[in-house]
Parts: sequence; structure tokens; C-alpha cells
Amino acid sequence: MSHIVSRIVSIVAGLFGLVYLAPSLARNLAFFLLPQALAIQVFQLTPGSFSSPMQALVQMAFGVVLLVFAYRRWRTPPRKLAQYTRHQEGDRVRFAILPATAPVSVPLVLFTVILAATTVSGSAGGIWILGIVFVAITALLLLVDQRGTKAGQPRSLRLGKDGIEFDGTFLRREDIHHLTIRNKFAGDVEIVYDADRGIPTGRLLGVAARKKLATVAYRVEIESGGKAHLVAAGLDAATARGIATEITQGLALGA
Repeated sequence: MSHIVSRIVSIVAGLFGLVYLAPSLARNLAFFLLPQALAIQVFQLTPGSFSSPMQALVQMAFGVVLLVFAYRRWRTPPRKLAQYTRHQEGDRVRFAILPATAPVSVPLVLFTVILAATTVSGSAGGIWILGIVFVAITALLLLVDQRGTKAGQPRSLRLGKDGIEFDGTFLRREDIHHLTIRNKFAGDVEIVYDADRGIPTGRLLGVAARKKLATVAYRVEIESGGKAHLVAAGLDAATARGIATEITQGLALGA
């Protein structure tokens, strides 16, 4: 079911990306691919003309963000949980680690995308400046993995009794000081209620998104030579503990 939903999200994001990147092309495709009644609705929602060259650039930037997101979402199958496999290579064991897909907070993204679409399509003079801000926020939410640049990348490591090898680096067993599991998003977040102002919607959505992200933001690190080395990231708690245990037992740390 999650795979089907991901594909639907990709198609919708791609369609609206075309709407903002190339309005005339989107209109023609709508009448060619969609039933007439639905195509008319798309025609009415499609930006017609630009009030200024800057507004045109902002709208096209918004379209590019949506298209890139649609492409990535379509290409990468969603994984709610991380996973790893192991196989023997001589006297060593190789681990192949697949991180969990960074979750997208649908309410937060919709909230931001709607604001971005409203501002980039506005006809009032200078509103495109506000559109730049919301397009940038949308790009941050949709295209940047908040867990870190390596959190969404598959990882591989080789483990033996004498040490561990990953990212072209070999750490000897005797040089390893500590192995730890970290999660910078797992801390408690306090929401202070103001009786006069209530709780801002954006604040609530942000906290909910942070909690959702925290479930797959665990990382395993090894400390050696006064430096923390990233072994794996983008993990759920169970997978992080499993990998940490495998390393501890493989290296016989504490023995």
C-alpha cells in the first residue's frame, strides 16, 4: 500500500511541477491525457501569465522542486524500516545496510506547498519575494534529508576479529575506544501553551514531523583516535541495536 501511495504522490507532484515549470505544456497534456471535465479544472488552476520576469523565475523554480521530488519519490521505493544483510568473505563478514526512507510529513508539506503555490501565483506586485521564501522552505522539506547527507545512502562494512573496514578506512580493534548509538532528533520537545495566542499551527506540525523523523534517525558511530566515525545512519532503533551488537560481538569488544 505504501508503494502505491508513493507512486500516486509522485504522479501528482510531477503534474503540478509541469504546471508551474511549463504552463502551456501542462495545459496541452491535460487536455490530451485527462477527461475533458478534469482537464478544464487543470486549465483553470494553471497559471496563465506572469506579472513579471521574476515571478516567472520563481514559478519555474517551484516547478523544478516538485519535479525533482517526484523523480526521487518514483525512483526510490519507500522503506519504513532499515535493514541489513550479512555474508561471509573469507575470515571476514560483510554487512550491506539499507537505511529507512526519510518520512515526509504530509500535513507539514501540504501546509508549506499550499503557501508556496499561493505566493508564487499571486498577482500583487512584489509577492514573488515571499514566494522565494516558501519555495526555499518547500525545497528544504522535500529534497533535503534532515538526518544528514549520508543518512539515505546504502552502506557497506567488513568486520573481522582484528578490526572493521568501511568507507575505505580500516580501524584496528585495539584503536577503537567506544561504540555508540546516537539520534539528534530523539530528545524531548516541550511545547509551551500561551492562553492568549494558543499554539501556532506551524509549531505543532514541526514537532509532529520531528517525532516522526526521529524514529528512523538513529546512527551507529565508532570513536577512534579522538574522532567519531560514522558506520551507518538512517536507522530505526531495532536495526541500530542489531548492527551495534554485531560489531561488538564481531570485534569481541570488552573481552
